[in-house]
Amino acid sequence: MTRRRLEAEVLIAGVASGLALVLDEPLSFWGGFDPLAGAIIDVHHPQYRASVGGSVLFIPASRGSAGTPGGIAETLRNGSGPRAFVLGERDVNIGIGVLVANRLYGLEVPVVQIPAEQMRAIRSGARVSIERGGGLSVGA
Repeated sequence: MTRRRLEAEVLIAGVASGLALVLDEPLSFWGGFDPLAGAIIDVHHPQYRASVGGSVLFIPASRGSAGTPGGIAETLRNGSGPRAFVLGERDVNIGIGVLVANRLYGLEVPVVQIPAEQMRAIRSGARVSIERGGGLSVGA
């Protein structure tokens, strides 16, 4: 596979790299996710039991309540969260969770957004790099 370069909109700046985990549906980080294990525990989610730890998490959006930022901040604090979030649409709950982890724990976790049609072309397991300015490269 060749490397593709995409330009992402930077919502929270940072640098990260890792393997892509692409979620087919939105996820609730409050009730559908175990922040200690970094695992999806919603039995109805297509990626049930998948671990987000160390991934570059491609997620269409979060689902659920205002508890989501707490779940995200906790999984990042525990070291069981993703290295970065790539969103299909802006998501205030994910952004707040990452900002809380940044302010309270000094963690830098980038959050970027790409168009939904570009997200559909990404496959789990692809190697992903995110640059501070929003450059995103995907490939083998």
